[in-house]
Amino acid sequence: MKSSPTFTNVIFIVCFIFILISNRAVAQSGKVDANGITIAYETFGDSKNEAIVLIQGTGATLLHYPVELCEKLAANDFYVIRFDNRDIGLSTHLDSLGQPDWVAIGPHIGTCNDASLPYTLLDMSKDVTGLMDALRIDKAHIVGASMGGAIAQLIAIHFPQRVLTLTSMSASSGNPLRPQGDANALKTMATPPPQTTDVDSIANYLVGVYKALGGIDSDEVLKERALNHVKNRNWKPESVNRQVAVVLIGDYCDRREQLKQISPQL
Repeated sequence: MKSSPTFTNVIFIVCFIFILISNRAVAQSGKVDANGITIAYETFGDSKNEAIVLIQGTGATLLHYPVELCEKLAANDFYVIRFDNRDIGLSTHLDSLGQPDWVAIGPHIGTCNDASLPYTLLDMSKDVTGLMDALRIDKAHIVGASMGGAIAQLIAIHFPQRVLTLTSMSASSGNPLRPQGDANALKTMATPPPQTTDVDSIANYLVGVYKALGGIDSDEVLKERALNHVKNRNWKPESVNRQVAVVLIGDYCDRREQLKQISPQL
């Protein structure tokens, strides 16, 4: 016959659970007006700590920096900020700018001529510094993936006084002569999403994109992330088209010489 838990044991279990919860960095959500748009963001940890700003890639919301990563960084005494880029998630969607003029954009791929774009990677880098201003962050560790890596580079180039360190992942230097990427990933990225309102079908499409781009989480985790994007963070592929246009020019604009000039800011 099993004995019932004693009052002392119950108190111990409750206290243990409380300690686990209290040590976990709880996300704080908000929106700020910056650089002429509204930016949706989440923060983790103590704002008095050194800040890490996480910038995402084309079509990706803040959810694509896993909450577990943000919590672990916060547990190691960083103030972590993840956010939705313009035209993504709960940040401003610039529908008034219309769809990109692909015919006008095409001849300028491989150059730095951005006159045909709805906005530029530099505009998006100013979104980041505007978010930092709104959150009263003077300097931060700037981290970006893919398009976010290029944005991070431009912050280091144009606003070095705002940068503690630069981490640019899955991003190029803008060298227009660089080798092409993985054929399967390029094909997947070039495949438009299904023309449907069925949430499950759209989520399955996104899971395929995640996996083609190297996602290593389980299908269940990827599907949950995709469903969260579609259901809760304003899924609009028309908005993503404007980001794609920005990347076609901005990520083939050679930044090698500018990157060479980056030096630590004391």
